[in-house]
Amino acid sequence: MTVFFLIIILSILLRGAAKIGASPVKNFWDNARIATGLTFIFTGATHFLMPDKYLEMMPPFVPFPLFTVYASGVLEILGGLGLILPLTKRLASYGLIALLLAVFPANIYVALNNVQLGGFMNYAIYQWLRLPMQLVLMWWIWRTALSSKS
Repeated sequence: MTVFFLIIILSILLRGAAKIGASPVKNFWDNARIATGLTFIFTGATHFLMPDKYLEMMPPFVPFPLFTVYASGVLEILGGLGLILPLTKRLASYGLIALLLAVFPANIYVALNNVQLGGFMNYAIYQWLRLPMQLVLMWWIWRTALSSKS
């Protein structure tokens, strides 16, 4: 859900930049796609800045957990970059959706085991709400990539 908050803030900032002429992107879906791409670049980078948080989320059956954390971070960054670029937005959206499906078991693990990740992420309600929100995020990625004008 934090991802949606970041997407909303970045979309508002991009829309404001378009209003004052600081950005040529004026279409809602293009701004949403770019904001989503920037969000994935940011969250991908956190895999390298805070790998321990992601390791805590890792189900025990996943082999090479640290490698998996770093690999998913790289894929998020690449997907975010691809989503920003008009030529690769569609392919990137499919890749990010596949990545979200691949990490979905980790979100289930967190909810089932009430993994304490700190702050509001400690609450079971947040952990369980993340599951359907992950599906909404997949739809959002697909919608922004296929509906934008560029």
